[in-house]
Amino acid sequence: MIRTTWSNLDAKQRAMITGGAAFVIVAILLAFAVFPLWDARAKMKNTILIQSKKLEEIVKIDADVVSQDAKISRIRNSIASRRSDFTLFSYLENKAVLANVKGGIKQMNSVQGIQSPSFEETLVALKLEKITIKQLADFLFQIESPSEMIRIKRITVDKMKESPEYISVQLLIASYAPTSSRLGGP
Repeated sequence: MIRTTWSNLDAKQRAMITGGAAFVIVAILLAFAVFPLWDARAKMKNTILIQSKKLEEIVKIDADVVSQDAKISRIRNSIASRRSDFTLFSYLENKAVLANVKGGIKQMNSVQGIQSPSFEETLVALKLEKITIKQLADFLFQIESPSEMIRIKRITVDKMKESPEYISVQLLIASYAPTSSRLGGP
């Protein structure tokens, strides 16, 4: 039946049917093969771009973790090199004697610091009165010790009204201690 119909058509009609069939085949190929491939390619490029950004972020986070691990290792080594009976209070008292400011200590209190699973920040609020700038400089030089992980976190200096040659100083001094030592102690 198709052959007889085809043979009954003249050349112009055959050309139109052939062209129409070719158009339908090309349209089907485009719709079901080419366009889906282009879409998949675009999605893949977008996915690669997103994953590349994620990888860059992971690399940056990894560098931060390595840096933090180095800091934690340095803290552990510093704490391990201390005497076993080290306390920030006794350390500050000894340094106050060396800097000749022990008589100027009016207040020394422990303050709650930041705590991590392995370390606790030990803070001491210290108030000194009637000391000279020279004594303060000597005391600051004595107490701050990066090798022992002791640093001055905050300092406030006020001139004393009744004696202008003297100053009043409030310090917040920080150190680190392992949290395990705090669990069983007083």
